[in-house]
This record gives sequence, C-alpha cells and structure tokens, in this order.
Amino acid sequence: MSTNTKKSYQTTVYCGIENGKPIMKHIRADTQRELNVKRNALKAQVDDGKNIYDKAVFGIWADKWLNEIKIPAGIGNGTLVQYKSAIAHLNREFEFVEMKHITLSQFQSFINELARENPNTGKPMAKATLENIKKVASGVFGYARSNNIAGVPDFFKSVIISKYSPVNERRALTEDEQQWIIETPHRAQLPAMIMMFAGLRRGEVIALEWSDIDLKRGLISVNKSVEFVENKGDIKKGGKTVNAKRKVPIPPILVEYLSKTKKESKVLSKYVCVNASGNYHTQSSWRKMWDSYLNDLNVKYGYDGDISKFNPKYGAELPMRIPRITPHFLRHTFATLLFLEGVNVVSAKQFLGHADISTTVNIYTHLENFNKAELSEEYLKKLKNEYKVTA
Repeated sequence: MSTNTKKSYQTTVYCGIENGKPIMKHIRADTQRELNVKRNALKAQVDDGKNIYDKAVFGIWADKWLNEIKIPAGIGNGTLVQYKSAIAHLNREFEFVEMKHITLSQFQSFINELARENPNTGKPMAKATLENIKKVASGVFGYARSNNIAGVPDFFKSVIISKYSPVNERRALTEDEQQWIIETPHRAQLPAMIMMFAGLRRGEVIALEWSDIDLKRGLISVNKSVEFVENKGDIKKGGKTVNAKRKVPIPPILVEYLSKTKKESKVLSKYVCVNASGNYHTQSSWRKMWDSYLNDLNVKYGYDGDISKFNPKYGAELPMRIPRITPHFLRHTFATLLFLEGVNVVSAKQFLGHADISTTVNIYTHLENFNKAELSEEYLKKLKNEYKVTA
C-alpha cells in the first residue's frame, strides 16, 4: 500500500526469498508517477523469476509454470491437481533453493527417498506418482531455461525411477465380483453396470444423459465429462481427451438392464446416474454413494461372521472382507471383455477412448497371459451371448 508524505512517496514490494525468508524492498520517489515506474520495474523483475539478489529459486518458478500451463487447452482440473501435488512434494526439498544449484545427485536422492517413503502416507510412493514428480520438475526447469534463466541444468533424462517402485493396482473383476455387481440392487449399481459393460470413466458416467443412449441400436454416445473443481462438478463437452468422444457398442445384458431401469424409474432426470436430489453427482455425493455400495457388497458377500449379531444403531461398521472395487477396476473389466471376445486393438482403443493406442496395447499385452481355461463354462457362454460386444 502506498503512503503519501510531504517529502516523498513510498511503498514496499515483495522481491523474493533469501535463506528461507521473504525479501521486502522499500522504495521511495518524489512523485506518485515515479513511484509507479519504480514499483512496476521491480515487480517485472520478480515476475521474471528474479529477486533483488538476482536469484531464481525453484518455488517461484514452480508457481509461474503452474499458472502458465492452465491456459493451453486440454489441461484439465484433475491434471492440475496432480501437478500441484507434485509441486508440494518438490517444495519440501527445493522451494527456497536456486535451480542452478540443484544437482542430479540431489534430485536422485530426493526421488529415492520418496520411493522408500511417501511423507503423506508413510508407505513407498507409487511409480506413477514418482514419474509425475519427475515430469513436473522437468517442466519447471525447462520453463525457466526458456525464459533465459542462466545456469538451470537439464538432467532429468538421467533420473532413474526404480522398477521395484510399487505400481497402482489395475485389474479386472473376477467372475464372482462381476456377478456381485449384476445381482446387488443399489443406487450405485447403475453406474457400476455402465462402467463394467461399456468402459466409461467416472466423469463420463456422471455426465451421461439418457439422450446419449440408443437402446435400439445398443450404443452409448460419450460426448461430455464432468470435471471436479473441489467438490462441485463442471460438465464439459468432449471428454478427457480428444479421443474420449466416441460411440460405444454395449452388450445385451446392459441394454436389458438400462431398458428395465429407465422403464421403472419414477422420477426420470435427464441424467442417467443422479444423486439424491435428482441432479448429477458432486464429488462428495458420489463418494458417499460408492462407499454405501461397497458396504452393501461386503454385508452380502464379504462378512464371514454372524450377521444377525451386527447392530447398526451403535454406529459400528462391518469390516471390509472383500477388496475395494474402484471405478477403474470396472473400466478395466470392460477392456478385458473386449480382449476375451477377440475385439482387435484398434477397435478397443476407440471404444475405451484412449488418447494413445500404446495404452490399449499395454493392456492387451498384459492380458496375453490370461488363462481362459480358468474361466467357467457358464462364463464362456456369457462371453458369446449376454456379454458380447458387437464391434
């Protein structure tokens, strides 16, 4: 804030970080115009990643990089959340360090430490998370170099993510688990069936409208997706990527289920999967619904004690006896159905809405070791009939 005195005009400008402490520069001028010129010149230096000691510290440039990449199309809120999380980890180590002083050895040690223990969970950090942190750091360093910050190194191709780092589990549901979804009525059964037999992502199924479903032709048109900013969802046309917009052929079991659900629905919202208010889900309403669904599955299929002794009025919860089922497991189940039915990888990529065919190829390659002999005769019959996706 500027202060007018009889002798001069003066103000204070934040100019960076030195030894972990903020640097405030006090400037004076004889006129308001002169003060504005000096202040704007000083702020311009700060905006260029420089403080009054002409040092470019990581934290300042990480903020600048993050603000800049919000502009290009295709950067969704989910991706920004991942980037912010990566920067939070990086700032613990490098926020007040000049980038030119960060070495490959220091960064590799930082990655190795996270691989041993994520400070947020106390467990080893997942490989995908480590890769994201490396990617973000490389982006910040590259952005600084492109803005003519001297001495900023480029060593990220040499940073090694251990192949032994844990990988986030992605699996298809077992025969039994698929049957649990089919046989257990619940508000979440509807989105679960769509994700399992049409491969829609969570955001796509939340935004899905009845007008997007052609039951006569057995097709779902995926043309929008919800993106959560904090709790509230924002429906955007298109999808997660350019390739996410697609038409998905659905098997007879899903056509029959959707036809019955639509016919029996008392209050038909334009959205297929709605919250208690009849609108599309917020993040919290989805989470509550999904947790309730998993609890019902556990009560029905997972609890191995005497259910008659369980009294819910005391606020107790049944122990989870079955592994937590996620929307991605259901989507991966659809990919597995396509593979087992012999749908070619190009068609599978289109139905799943993958941006890069290598993603689909990786799934199919992983499934090549799938032993069909382990499938029951009943399930094999369903693959040819009820579960059959006609490409």
